[in-house]
Amino acid sequence: MCKQAPSKIARHPAVNDVIARAITAAGVPVTKEPVGLARLDGKRPDGLTLIPWQVGKPLTWDVTVVSTLADSYLHSTSNSAGSAAETASVRKESKYSPFLQITYSNRLH
Repeated sequence: MCKQAPSKIARHPAVNDVIARAITAAGVPVTKEPVGLARLDGKRPDGLTLIPWQVGKPLTWDVTVVSTLADSYLHSTSNSAGSAAETASVRKESKYSPFLQITYSNRLH
């Protein structure tokens, strides 16, 4: 948790709710913070569709909120627009890379 950006805590559930409501409005039921879908470290995605989305698998999502004014991003964001988002994207891809490899290998077979 970043002590310099307390509003980040409030924005995460708000964004997660918007995503869940949008998918539900499209007629697809969802569950937030699904049980039984945990990584090795015990963390889990923010949501999951309750019906298959593609290739017989549900859609999952995991919200990331970054603060461009956080000490950890301030140097890079003052030099390059979008650098906080890019860093967060790389971290997110790394976080879920084991799942992506499973998904891609299953598509090939």
